[in-house]
Amino acid sequence: MDKFAKVLATFINLCTYGVGLAVVLIKMLHKDYIAVFIINGFNYNESLFFNMALFSLGTMLLGIVLTMLVGEYKREEITVLYPIVWAIFPAVITCFFIYFGVTGAAAREIAVMLVSAAVYLAASLVNIYTGTKIFTLYSNKNNNSDDE
Repeated sequence: MDKFAKVLATFINLCTYGVGLAVVLIKMLHKDYIAVFIINGFNYNESLFFNMALFSLGTMLLGIVLTMLVGEYKREEITVLYPIVWAIFPAVITCFFIYFGVTGAAAREIAVMLVSAAVYLAASLVNIYTGTKIFTLYSNKNNNSDDE
């Protein structure tokens, strides 16, 4: 269970980083995308950021559920030190989102993009915490590698 949990926690964090980077690249390179969740009346930017926010929320919930499941197997009190260095990347991506939001055309577009940026940052921070908690729960206390 420990290796699977670590791999899944890493994958969840990489997916969250990836969706943010993909949205930044789509916006900067003016590329097209296919929206998964379509809402009538949303324009290109609103739909892009709304789908990104939903994906980020999904990965956040997956990380929380994974942490809860791991907690069922390892019942011990731990102190989780939050790794600020991993939060720099989502913070930089969120700065791009804020810039894209501020330069939006309409008030609703600006609001959707800024709220989506906040959701992305919050989901990223939660995913970093849950990943850190899993790696702390399954730490190598006997100095063995995960391969042994």
